[in-house]
Amino acid sequence: MINIVLSTDDNYAQHAAVAMASILKHTSCPQDMRFFILDSGISEPKQKKLEQTAEAAHATLTFVPMKAIKLEGAFVSGHLSVAAYNRLLLAELLPITITRVIYLDVDLIVLDDLAKLWQTDLSGKPLGAVLDLGLMTSARTQRQKQESLDFDILQEGYFNSGVLLMDLGQWREAGYGKALLKLIAANSYRHHDQDALNKLFLHNWQVLPLRWNMIPPVSYLFAKILKSKKYRVMAIEANKNPAIIHFAGRTKPWEFPLTKGYNDLYYEYLALTPFAEAKMPQPSKDMKGKSAWRQQMRGKLAQLVLKRF
Repeated sequence: MINIVLSTDDNYAQHAAVAMASILKHTSCPQDMRFFILDSGISEPKQKKLEQTAEAAHATLTFVPMKAIKLEGAFVSGHLSVAAYNRLLLAELLPITITRVIYLDVDLIVLDDLAKLWQTDLSGKPLGAVLDLGLMTSARTQRQKQESLDFDILQEGYFNSGVLLMDLGQWREAGYGKALLKLIAANSYRHHDQDALNKLFLHNWQVLPLRWNMIPPVSYLFAKILKSKKYRVMAIEANKNPAIIHFAGRTKPWEFPLTKGYNDLYYEYLALTPFAEAKMPQPSKDMKGKSAWRQQMRGKLAQLVLKRF
């Protein structure tokens, strides 16, 4: 069985179903997919729809009820809820018989068989993740992380926490979950639990191929990434064969009407779920500076760049 963990509240339940539908669409053995949803207050009707999404492909789904995690100093915002911190406690929340999991944020679309990711050798490390080239290639962020984390993220590496392959046996043995909560409580990290994870696992995580977590700066081939020959090659190769498209950041695909070249994948997999009749789009309270057209243009520019290579 392949253990997949998603964490959501009622507001993001629909998006969790979309992520599940994309996973099930691209696996050769959907019956081997075992979903665990960390439930931070999902309503009964939406729980039922999530169950139907799994059952339609003969996958299994277990809800793990979450009590509010009290984290003094932990940051919560419009696109980051308390549910985002639940992943830190997976070793304690899941049965001791579960020793390996794939954790996924719910604002993503899977385009390849997760069995390939599941079989990745972690080389004895407790965690596998993908480099966050968006932050690593930002001079301002490099300075900020040097001050807050006390290491050079460009030299040492820094990962995005939206896709994690986790050895829970090691997490339990070392008590990593509690150590992370202490770090978060004691520091006002700019990127919240992601910073804490990078601080704690410095030099103790396995780098996964970029294609397994393609955040917007990679999908859109931002200039700051193209300036580096090493990262340019990585990003171009990932774009030629993407495995997970991760809509990280403020702008989300469900906030806009169907826009070809931007959020059409989200709408495609939404149609495969019991949420297909949901009222769309679903703009957030803060739409300032957000534009589907801008994302569409970035996609077109990225395709032009790819044609050059």
